[in-house]
Amino acid sequence: MIKKLFKFFIKQNDVNVNLDLVKEAIIDYRNDGKKLMFKLAELYNLDLENEVDYEKLISRSNKEIPRKGKISEHWNYYFHGCECGFYNKKHQQRVEVVLSNPPEFVHIDSWFLLSYMESTEKYKNEIKGVKWQELKSVIEKLYETGEIEPVNE
Repeated sequence: MIKKLFKFFIKQNDVNVNLDLVKEAIIDYRNDGKKLMFKLAELYNLDLENEVDYEKLISRSNKEIPRKGKISEHWNYYFHGCECGFYNKKHQQRVEVVLSNPPEFVHIDSWFLLSYMESTEKYKNEIKGVKWQELKSVIEKLYETGEIEPVNE
């Protein structure tokens, strides 16, 4: 048991991921997520910077806004839990937005960031073989060094 834990610890700290690449991916991920959320709000004539409009958009009880649908020819959306997932049918790209901190949506979840990187042409070859737990430690390092800003929820 202790050997397994030790191997797991070593693997967690032996991450072969470029910090600058992850930082760039985080910036792109945040920008893409924000842009898609604004497109979704625009589809329903809502202003994400208005708290009442934002609540209308994400509220499960609002029957006027479907929990899933299309925002363009290529992009679909679906609300699930405290997130909204976007999927590009043409490029098979996935963008998950954690529905906190509107209108910036800056929360970074390592599982969602990895999914984004694996489905984004610019990053998919650079991230092959990386597990979300490894990416999580890279994100934490970027927070610690102040290279990315933490989220105050």
